[in-house]
Amino acid sequence: MAKRVLFPTSYDEETRIWSGMRKSPLYDSNCSAGELFYMTMKNWPSQVIQINHEDGRKLTNGEMRQLATRLALFFKKEKLTHKDVVGIIGVTSTYVAPLAVACFFNTTPFHAVNVTRDAKVVKGLFEVTKPKIMFCDGADYERIKEVTQEWTPKIITLTGRVDGVLSIEDLLKPTAEEHFYQPEKLAVNGDQTALILCSSGTSGLPKAVALSHKHVTGITSFAISTDTILTQASIDWATGFIAMAASIMCGFQRVIFEGPFNGENFITLIKKYKVSIICLAPWQTYELFNHPLATEEVFSNVRCAFITGGWISAQVLQRGQSLMKHGMILFSYGCTETGAITANIDHSQDNNDNNVGRLFPGMRVKIIDDQGNSLPHNKIGEVLMDIGSKWMGYVGNPVDTEATLQNGWINLGDLGYFDDDNNLFLVDRKKDLLKYKSCHYWPNELEQIISELPEVRNVCVVGIKDPRYGDAAGALVIKKPGTEINEQEIIDHVAKRVVVDYKQLHSGVKFVDELPQNTNGKIMRSLARQVFESRII
Repeated sequence: MAKRVLFPTSYDEETRIWSGMRKSPLYDSNCSAGELFYMTMKNWPSQVIQINHEDGRKLTNGEMRQLATRLALFFKKEKLTHKDVVGIIGVTSTYVAPLAVACFFNTTPFHAVNVTRDAKVVKGLFEVTKPKIMFCDGADYERIKEVTQEWTPKIITLTGRVDGVLSIEDLLKPTAEEHFYQPEKLAVNGDQTALILCSSGTSGLPKAVALSHKHVTGITSFAISTDTILTQASIDWATGFIAMAASIMCGFQRVIFEGPFNGENFITLIKKYKVSIICLAPWQTYELFNHPLATEEVFSNVRCAFITGGWISAQVLQRGQSLMKHGMILFSYGCTETGAITANIDHSQDNNDNNVGRLFPGMRVKIIDDQGNSLPHNKIGEVLMDIGSKWMGYVGNPVDTEATLQNGWINLGDLGYFDDDNNLFLVDRKKDLLKYKSCHYWPNELEQIISELPEVRNVCVVGIKDPRYGDAAGALVIKKPGTEINEQEIIDHVAKRVVVDYKQLHSGVKFVDELPQNTNGKIMRSLARQVFESRII
């Protein structure tokens, strides 16, 4: 049976580079995202592009443009330019999208951080960009005030009110200037920073990823103006931002809601709003397609499920495809730095779990060995990517930027190979970053916590693939001679030291006499994972 593919991928024998289809720019390379959004919303003012499930409020293009214009005029009065930053941290709510669009109008980059991150991480991220104005929920005002006390930005609430503090609604009153407003022009060119999202890097802490206006205007979408899209991803995650930006550029409806992902609620929303496009993380995909209420009828109107953000079992994709008889399940490999790189729509029984498919248009990839030599088909090496536009790097972090960007190619440390059909297979991570329920964590942090216990001589934390949630942490532990400690005591110690769910030892603890090491005494984490898995009964 012929393999199902979405895009053709070609291979150049001489350069040993794989390429997606040629991608022609639709807009001038020096057009700002704000100019593009402004004209799109102006041309189709009555098109509904956002529905807030919490209160039923709908925003049309015209209303979104009006709100964004008023906020942009406020930024102008505050003398914000392209050299400044606006901070955004809050739940998904009505005014988040107009706020982001206003930043594009004024060519002032926004830095979005997830509201669930702990205070130390939030502080570390915003210390890099030092926003002049911070938007947060009223319930988080005191936390954000403390986090930003070193540079004291103006803080404005997105939801809720705090006595003596501006609310975003205070900035949305009609003005005479709005009728004549035009978005600011780019001060430099299309490579100018448009927004800053968050990713994790080699230091173990999340990094601020700068993305350009050219990157935003180059977003392509599978959705059209008659579609309705649903995702739990918030604007600080690349998928959430892309869904918002594409809904404006293409004019389709986007349903937003507050709170964590819940399979039953998601199914309710799919049915209520006749959703045709869903965007999911792998663990959400597992919960959705395996929910007792998941039926063919529920997904009868869904024509595309876009899944990205980590490894997923082929069995889960096959289960989803059995429910979506008339739709397409698209599993994608990508990251904040690059956007979507590959697409795999082949979920047949013989498909490999590590097959992430073929390249998106405009993408180029090469596989290199430890000496930097380009490798041919079926040879495993580091995966390097050329996204077709200049990558802006990590804000305030030239060391990691230089390490990641190698002669114009982005190297995130993933190991993989292309098969003879030009499908990309990912086999491991050269870097140790793990992901559980869409949240990154570092095994080293958990190892340090476990090593605090006096009974522990050595420890190695590995990520065990969970078909629901991703990399579930498990610990291989060597006890000190003459001491006793059990699995539950170690699990409880970690639980006391880290309160977030994604850093817990969901795969448990296994006791061993030795850890796999190389000749230099360095623990080989990939082999340690195999040892852990071999001891699972």
